Amino acid sequence: MRTLTRWAAAVVMGAVVGVLAVSASAQAVGVGGVRGDGERDETSRGLQVRMHNATGCRLTRTDYGLRSGEFVARPPATLGKGQDGVFEARSREGSLKGVAGTVEYTADHCDASWRDGHAIRLTFGVAYNGMNSFNTDGGGAFGTRLSGGSGNHAVLSWGVGKF
Repeated sequence: MRTLTRWAAAVVMGAVVGVLAVSASAQAVGVGGVRGDGERDETSRGLQVRMHNATGCRLTRTDYGLRSGEFVARPPATLGKGQDGVFEARSREGSLKGVAGTVEYTADHCDASWRDGHAIRLTFGVAYNGMNSFNTDGGGAFGTRLSGGSGNHAVLSWGVGKF
């Protein structure tokens, strides 16, 4: 009987240690989703966008907004030739809507002047339920590339250039 009691105590202790280890690993910092007390909020959604400007132009933000969520870091007002930028949005606490919005930049001071005035747009959505969605348009003057963007706390790379 003592052996069974020791075995049961070991199983319970192992389960507690296992839960603590899982709980600790769930506190990894990602995009949004981590409350101030370090606990992960499984209902939150977030998006971090890492932009790269390979257009040969200065990009000036001309429009941006969210249909749902809030900006943690707003899209950069300008991106010089060859520069990188980051912006981030997350769902509002207690909201079950996810994050959705648009960002638009207009090109000027381009190496090839015919590209001046063309707009570049990203439309994004990190859904509470369903699939994430991203759409980008280079305005007929630029190529765009997207990579990443999966999960509840997505990281998306958005490249804009002459490709």
